[in-house]
Amino acid sequence: MIGRAAVISAIAVAAGCRDRASAGAGAGTSPSASTSPSTSTSTDATASPAPVGGDWIERVSLPDDGIAYVTPATGAIGKRPVIVAIHGAVDDPGLMCGAWRLIADVHAFVVCPAGTPIGADVPGRKYVWGSTAQIEKRALEAVAAVEAKYPEHVTRGAPVVYAAFSQGATMAAPLLVRNARRFPRAVLTEGGHHAFEPDGLAEQYAKAGGERVVFTCSQGGCAAAFEASRAALERADVRARVVYSGPHGHSMPPPVRESVHAALPFAVEGLAGWEGYAAAPKLPSH
Repeated sequence: MIGRAAVISAIAVAAGCRDRASAGAGAGTSPSASTSPSTSTSTDATASPAPVGGDWIERVSLPDDGIAYVTPATGAIGKRPVIVAIHGAVDDPGLMCGAWRLIADVHAFVVCPAGTPIGADVPGRKYVWGSTAQIEKRALEAVAAVEAKYPEHVTRGAPVVYAAFSQGATMAAPLLVRNARRFPRAVLTEGGHHAFEPDGLAEQYAKAGGERVVFTCSQGGCAAAFEASRAALERADVRARVVYSGPHGHSMPPPVRESVHAALPFAVEGLAGWEGYAAAPKLPSH
């Protein structure tokens, strides 16, 4: 489960970054304008899109009464990449968005679809996934919703990073194979230990367009459980890495987010849309 207190305690940092970025954009000193190669190079100021504004997190509607949360790349002027972040079982998609907003330094749009709701519709409501097909459907719908909502800042059809925690990671491999061109990079946290062990699955992901997978975990002895999947991917020419963040339990507190953040450059290296990330401003903590 994503730790509510751990994420909420850090959201103010990202919100502050949002405010500084927005203020900088108004003064002509937006981080995205000065460091990102993807920023518009048009000499006609009237042709440039306005910096991304709005709330740090927003709720969007999906088909069939579905919902997702999105954390915009606040302050961005040019195009920015997208991360689709999938929650675990009995989890909060809003907190998943908060965690990945911090991990990615507010550089990308992070969209977090919700599974099947549990209990009353109240703040902090929990959700669970019923099947891989449900995750696949909602993930694709959520990305499409971001493309429609931010057409000036998101490239339609561009590759998307698939990030998932626990149940969302454990159930990911089949949908990644079916949508490898859309999700060529994946970060699987606290789940997916045996995802690519079935014969031929890693090869299928590679042939379909899969490129890199990062496995991360934070329980004692967990790293070894990923070895068979990592080795299968490497044999199939998909670069794979296992990251152990220390014994922090089945959650994403600050040390886990810092560990995932440190692995993000490997996950996105060479991926279209992420060219400006290495030089972009970074949050002081994640």
